Formats: sequence, C-alpha cells, structure tokens
Amino acid sequence: MPPLTTETALNILINWLQDNICCDSNIIFDNDEDNTDSAALLPWIEQALRDVRDLRHLQLLQQAGTD
Repeated sequence: MPPLTTETALNILINWLQDNICCDSNIIFDNDEDNTDSAALLPWIEQALRDVRDLRHLQLLQQAGTD
C-alpha cells in the first residue's frame, strides 16, 4: 500500500464530500446556525489541495536549483 500523503488524503476527502453532495446527505460539520455542509466545505478542501500541490511544486523547483 502506498503511503498516505497529504495530497492523497485531500483527494479522498474531496471524493467523499462529492459523494455526500450527490447523495443529498444532510451532514452538518459545525453547528445548526452556520450549517456547513459538504457543498460549503468542498471548495475550501479543493483550494487546500491546490495549495499543497503548489507548495510541492515550489519545493521541487527549489531542490532543482540547489542540485
């Protein structure tokens, strides 16, 4: 089994949130006032994945510059 990276974990979470949306799940992640559901959370997790990928890319560029 390959290691569980941050990117892999975020992809798993994104897929799960998308499944929740498709199945009309009524899971609320915070409280009854804010009602943060899968649809509200998904864009934030997708942004986190983009940020992780950008960081990995910058690390590779930095490493290539020092080699």
